[in-house]
Amino acid sequence: MRQDALSRKQTTLLVVVLVALATLLPICASVLLARRQARAEQEQRALFYAGDVMRRSEDTGRQVDAAFRALARTSDPLPCGPATRAVLQRFDAVSKYVQFIGLLDGNRVSCASYGKLDVPLELGEPDLVSARGYKFWLNLQFPFAPGNRFIGLGNDRYVAVLHKSLPVNTTLADKNVSLAIISLTARRPIATRGPFQPQWMPHPDDLAPGEQRARLIGPNVVAHVRSRYADIVAIAALDSQSFVTALVPFLRILVPLGAAIGMALAYVVSRVAKGQMSMPTAIRSALRNHEFSLVYQPVVRLVDRRWVGAEVLIRWKRPGGHMIRPDLFIPVAEEAGLIHRVTAEVLRLAEPTLAVLARRDDAAFLSVNLSRKDLQGGGVEARLDDMLVRSSALPSQLHLEITERGLADVHGTRAMIDRLRAKGMRVSVDDFGTGYSSLSELVKFNLDTIKIDKTFVDTIDGEAVTSQVAAHIVELAHDLSLAMIAEGVEREAQADILEQWGVQHGQGFLFAVPMDSESFLDGLARQDQANLMITG
Repeated sequence: MRQDALSRKQTTLLVVVLVALATLLPICASVLLARRQARAEQEQRALFYAGDVMRRSEDTGRQVDAAFRALARTSDPLPCGPATRAVLQRFDAVSKYVQFIGLLDGNRVSCASYGKLDVPLELGEPDLVSARGYKFWLNLQFPFAPGNRFIGLGNDRYVAVLHKSLPVNTTLADKNVSLAIISLTARRPIATRGPFQPQWMPHPDDLAPGEQRARLIGPNVVAHVRSRYADIVAIAALDSQSFVTALVPFLRILVPLGAAIGMALAYVVSRVAKGQMSMPTAIRSALRNHEFSLVYQPVVRLVDRRWVGAEVLIRWKRPGGHMIRPDLFIPVAEEAGLIHRVTAEVLRLAEPTLAVLARRDDAAFLSVNLSRKDLQGGGVEARLDDMLVRSSALPSQLHLEITERGLADVHGTRAMIDRLRAKGMRVSVDDFGTGYSSLSELVKFNLDTIKIDKTFVDTIDGEAVTSQVAAHIVELAHDLSLAMIAEGVEREAQADILEQWGVQHGQGFLFAVPMDSESFLDGLARQDQANLMITG
């Protein structure tokens, strides 16, 4: 009783943990999904801003190139003649970004779109030179525009002047964004808007011409867009506050959804757990009310396809007609300490059928499954002895099937197996190959039969790797001088191959489905009658 109470405490704790997990995991998953969606949206916005900066910069570069080419084609005998000024004025009028274009005399502007300058504009030495030879003046100031700063872009003959903020003067929906256009060769900013962090500067080999990407650098999502034509990269960086702004709408949608899913899962888990926790009570009631019954799966001798015995299988039908599978209630019965009573019920129900087999003049047998806990005590040995006495059956007509898990307790299980075999009962390992046994473990036990699991039988007439495993199991059984029963035989080709391999017996729908005791005994009787007709 103390052990059962402890088990219930553990089960209750497990249920609480499972309900908590079922509730919290969908919520956590929804938060993670919201963060992922917000990050993806933030990356898209950063790429949009960087792409807009690059579009402005490339448009400016194309306008400047067009102006410089037009000036180079101009034939004007005067350094600042009418033809030259006409070209300068035309580009000054149509350009969206360029403030004015001038002619260079060294590092001085001597002629601009509004005419020859009485006092040349001193530009000084350029701040950087691009890979294509363009010169950049990054912080120009002119006396006619006090308080304003400009960028100069030129070659040896001409210069275009634009406002310093113009390349990064894009329309922004985010307040917490930094923009920059940088020279990739010089690895320094040409124009910036907002704070600029050195770690945002890409390496020249990071991006191919025209490539763009966004990634997390520190707390910022930073987008890089490299020009297809020039040696420049546009940068847009969104800070953590913009991530929070993007995250909130997703959280408002996904967290309630995750909470709803979590509550639904928690309800399902609690219902299932309640059913599992109430299962021991239901098993006790079923034992009292005799709700359990048996079916018999014939075991067939492959060489002549004769029924030589049957495996006893337990079934549970609730009063309302609902069937509960053995793989659901047997583990519960083991955990609740009820498996000995279930096994005793199986032996009680199978005894009349075994008594009929005892009156036959052959070695037809019944095979009964024993739990690993049956082998550790509980009086199963005495019950088997009593069953043989009351049914007048030979011990060899009672086969006992033990799962591979039942072999885990080597010392206790081996002693029980040895005693049962010494009395003449046969012992089989059920579902061999699916559990924990190996050759080194099998040789520790005195066994009679290996039952090859349906998993391997299903593939022995195909090319699957498990078909080779089946062959190795058969070879192992031969080496250990163990008989074999193949479970789940459904195709004639499987039966033929098993027979060729030297497997003695089989079970499966190819031969017969599980049936009640009367049908099984009638089948044996018809088989006997057919045999008499052949021999007579």
